[in-house]
Amino acid sequence: MIGIILVMAAGIVSGRLLRHMKALRLLPVTTMATIVALLFVMGGEIGGNEAVIRGLTASGAEALAIAVAATAGSIVAARAVYRLFFVKRKSVAGDEE
Repeated sequence: MIGIILVMAAGIVSGRLLRHMKALRLLPVTTMATIVALLFVMGGEIGGNEAVIRGLTASGAEALAIAVAATAGSIVAARAVYRLFFVKRKSVAGDEE
């Protein structure tokens, strides 16, 4: 783990020192291509693993339940914040502000 952190730190330092080089402007394109290639390879590994494919339905159902619960919780929290901070209230004496 420390090796990964050191490599990342070295990349940050070298990127900071070499940020004015014109050749480094291609890095976002190559980074995206690398990410796409890694996702493709990961998909191939997952597709070739029978245990993962067998458990895909259960994992999908769990993911759906988590997504629905997270969305519902966000809606409830947003509504509470809206009512607490953004809805004007009548004063105690009945005067409107």
